[in-house]
Amino acid sequence: MGGWAVVEVDQSHHQVLAVVHHGINQHLGSHHQTFKIIEVRHQVVAGTNYQFILETEDHKRIQVKVFEPLPHTNQPAHVTAAVYL
Repeated sequence: MGGWAVVEVDQSHHQVLAVVHHGINQHLGSHHQTFKIIEVRHQVVAGTNYQFILETEDHKRIQVKVFEPLPHTNQPAHVTAAVYL
């Protein structure tokens, strides 16, 4: 457990983003089709917190916070916050 760390974007981040895509749009009241990952930070807690900086198809930037529970909980990742930058 610890503080936030910038990490290299990998396939697991794209998988988390796919799970929460609809939740991001719900938080923003939008209908974005695609998100490009610009930066990822993570923090290991009782699960993993992610902070994504994303770019939409119309070049808007978004900060999204996601919580991914530990695997044994069988709970999906979910958006905890999303704002336009």
